Amino acid sequence: MNEDLIYDLAVEPRDYQLRIARSAIQLFEGGCAKQADEQAAVNSVLIESPTGSGKTIMGLMIARWLQRNHGFRIGWCAMRRNLLAQAAEENRRRGFRLEMELISMFDKHPAAVDLLVVDEAQHDAAESMVNLHATIQPAKTLGLSATPYRMDRCALCFERVLKDADIHHLIQSGHLSRYRHFTIPKYTPEAVADCYAREPERWGRSLIFFHRLEQCEQCHRLLRQRGIHGEVVTGQSDRPRQIEDFAAGRIPVLFSMMILAEGFDCPSLQTVFCRPSGRSCTVQMCGRVFRKYPEHPYKQIVQCRETRHPFPRSAAPAEQYVWSDSGWKSLKINRHLTAISNNAMRAIAQSTASLPKILTERRGRPGRWWRHRSSELGGGLAIASPNQRDENREPSC
Repeated sequence: MNEDLIYDLAVEPRDYQLRIARSAIQLFEGGCAKQADEQAAVNSVLIESPTGSGKTIMGLMIARWLQRNHGFRIGWCAMRRNLLAQAAEENRRRGFRLEMELISMFDKHPAAVDLLVVDEAQHDAAESMVNLHATIQPAKTLGLSATPYRMDRCALCFERVLKDADIHHLIQSGHLSRYRHFTIPKYTPEAVADCYAREPERWGRSLIFFHRLEQCEQCHRLLRQRGIHGEVVTGQSDRPRQIEDFAAGRIPVLFSMMILAEGFDCPSLQTVFCRPSGRSCTVQMCGRVFRKYPEHPYKQIVQCRETRHPFPRSAAPAEQYVWSDSGWKSLKINRHLTAISNNAMRAIAQSTASLPKILTERRGRPGRWWRHRSSELGGGLAIASPNQRDENREPSC
């Protein structure tokens, strides 16, 4: 099945992608290769996989198999227009040649389909999605999500959940970029603006997240006063143009609340400033930065001490730093340690040193521990050998 899944595609599939796609197809078709007896086919499957792991590729693989082998009509559903555009572009660019309907979560008259692929499936419990399912009534549903849990505690109703490699293992295996983690004392527009403006060359192309629009605008204004250009991304702004300018390097900083936390894929992104949040939002925001880019072998995440979910809980960083009054302090061994040690040894070897004057003046004169009373050696002062000194030493009390 692996060869059929990737036949004639412009992709280099990863092993976990093939495992997940194969398992999903077996569940939809009924019967499991690891079991001797046939099992009933399931109607809904959720794929839980980290941001940057290629969920779109996996979804397209599964959809193409079901369309080619079972004649399924495919619908691809997402909350945001840019997610639908990305799925359509991947379908075209990778050579899947799928015939599929692009369906908005808020579509009142969606097309009839047999397989409904729900991108960012954590929204599947929303009322708009419930209405969409009731209208379409697809035979099969495939959900894709990196964070399949909700703050409102609503449960996602999928018969099976497929998981393979988590974000930590994908980083360690080289599928996602390694990263450095930075902690600042507090997360306010002023504190973030000061942090970025001190070292703009360190942070590079950055996404900065805040809770409220006025915080985004305030930080934007503070950085602009220091000569750093950026733009605030909202539901009303020209997002395609802003994202294009950002990817081209014409805008070094984008400010957002949550609109760029889903479906924003820019490999040249170097740093994410992540506002204090819980696990779900933190993983979504920080996940934007892990796509590999040759010029930035290490990506960066900046959080504050008050955050509820420090990202190192999800994936171990290569290096960790904390800001103090004297600058960044490393919390673990970092790549500079060997260089610092070598430089110190070279400096010591090349330095010249002279003995203190008090020592040079006493050269050639016997020290106190060589002197003994004349009565012990038959009169006068004499220099005793070490053996004599030991033999004639007065017993201690």
